[in-house]
Amino acid sequence: MLKYIIVGFVCVGIVFSCKKIQPEMSVLNAGCDCAKEVSADFLMEEMTTGNTNFSEYTKTDTICNNKNVRFTALEDDAEYTWYIGTEIIHTKTFVRYFSNLSGQNIPIKLVVKKKPNLICLPNDDGHDSIEKHLIISTNTSYSDTSYILEGTFRLKDINQTDSVDITVDFRHSANYPFLLDLFNFDGQGTNSLDFNPLIQNSIGNSNSLLAFNYRQIWFNMNSYSSILHHDLNGVITLNIINNNPSLPSYFYKGRKL
Repeated sequence: MLKYIIVGFVCVGIVFSCKKIQPEMSVLNAGCDCAKEVSADFLMEEMTTGNTNFSEYTKTDTICNNKNVRFTALEDDAEYTWYIGTEIIHTKTFVRYFSNLSGQNIPIKLVVKKKPNLICLPNDDGHDSIEKHLIISTNTSYSDTSYILEGTFRLKDINQTDSVDITVDFRHSANYPFLLDLFNFDGQGTNSLDFNPLIQNSIGNSNSLLAFNYRQIWFNMNSYSSILHHDLNGVITLNIINNNPSLPSYFYKGRKL
């Protein structure tokens, strides 16, 4: 089972640093290093399933057609007003399913209101709004060479000094909508072929595509558990982890050629 990792960030400073309660005037400007203006920034995360308890999430600006997306405001303890088409939502986070909208560009707007920290930020009016766009991909078969998870990637393992070129190819077959082939995954010319997306988590299947989002896929190949991710900043990561600790694993990072 894939593990979830939640990373938190904690500001550490003097006693008043980053607290929600504003400091008294006697300690004016004390602990303002972590202070920030009220922000309406938010995350859009594509989900591998519709079940929030059993889904993987990928931060994105583009999703596959017919998928769920979780929207989350980054500002805590505020008033939230979301606008998606004619729908208006007032929660910090929510999930929506986008059905049969291939090729569309959907504006998502968030307005946030919150009591500002006027001690540290006297010019903050406690109001902010941001509009982002969610693109619904037209690539439903994953056979287009422009697909961001397909092609040749120049990657470097964290334990190696030289980079290698690894190729990911999605293709049609007579029996399945698409198959995945991985070439030179170890940097020594070894290939792993025929990842079948229709055989998911099946006992005895050595190669299987377990889950996918537009920017990220999870798959098994023989004794390896693997994740390929194309981040919003263009960085590619490919982790190929051998379930046999006596055999090598690979932790690649790089770019698409």
